[in-house]
Amino acid sequence: MERNTKTIHKLEYNVNFVHFWLSGLLFLLLLMILIGGLTRLTDSGLSITNWEPIIGAIPPLSNSQWILAFDQYKLTNEFKIQNFNMDLLEFKVIYWWEWGHRQFGRLIGLFWFIGFTYLLAFSKLPKLLKISFLTLGCLGLLQAIIGWWMVKSGLDKEAGLLDVASYRLAIHLNLALIITSLIFLLIKVNNNWIKNISFLTILKNYSKEEFFISIFIFSIFIQITLGALVSGIDAGKSYNEWPLMNNNFVPEDYLNLEPYYQNFLENPATVQFNHRIMGYFLFLFGLYIWMQGRFKVNQFNSLKKDYNIFLLFLIIQVLVGIF
Repeated sequence: MERNTKTIHKLEYNVNFVHFWLSGLLFLLLLMILIGGLTRLTDSGLSITNWEPIIGAIPPLSNSQWILAFDQYKLTNEFKIQNFNMDLLEFKVIYWWEWGHRQFGRLIGLFWFIGFTYLLAFSKLPKLLKISFLTLGCLGLLQAIIGWWMVKSGLDKEAGLLDVASYRLAIHLNLALIITSLIFLLIKVNNNWIKNISFLTILKNYSKEEFFISIFIFSIFIQITLGALVSGIDAGKSYNEWPLMNNNFVPEDYLNLEPYYQNFLENPATVQFNHRIMGYFLFLFGLYIWMQGRFKVNQFNSLKKDYNIFLLFLIIQVLVGIF
């Protein structure tokens, strides 16, 4: 009995440290997604034309190094076709955005490495958590590789792209969402570890309400993917009116590319229309979830407030999208 008590006490110490470590990773990752979005909006992603995982952390330190970096950027289609009037000072702005994005990725990797190394050295991690935390690091490394794979598509002169390939941008964002979801799951598992609650127990206690909310979250995942495709080809600039698109609900050029599958990646009309339709579905589905939860018999007052906040954010998101 005494031995079991000591074991549980040690697990509680691990639980507390792991909770703050995972929460820190989650916070940094959410900031990273925000920085990545701003990097895309400022068209900064192609300003650094090489990937050097170690020495790439050092920015240009002299005027000659800045000129060399600018000369390398001048070889891209983005500069030749779109930014040919850019001077060195303007180039430095987009360079610092991309450099900051990459450094923040390195910071997240360092934060994971220090925490994981500490846990391996000074804690008796359960095998499941050890494998899960190692998987987080591997996914982070994969994310960096995919990030460079994405940038390379915009540097390919023969492809003729002014920006990175939209589907690679979507994959890059999707993996960030997968890592975020995994961290959320690990926080939940970690917090319930000493209670000996297994995955099967969690699934068995899954309510209908939680099931619909899970479907809603998965639908948001799809919508964010569609949004990345919109951003990747600047499809949001194609049709500036709502709810119609050039006086039609379904745009006339919805499927005018050959082969047809290219429309879902490269046709601005198709990509923007799909994003809109998914938005309508999410709003109606979210309204249904709100009604089911808000007016549920014997619902807790605190949860009623949470459902109202959920509806408020849903409406704000729709309005922001339209405006």
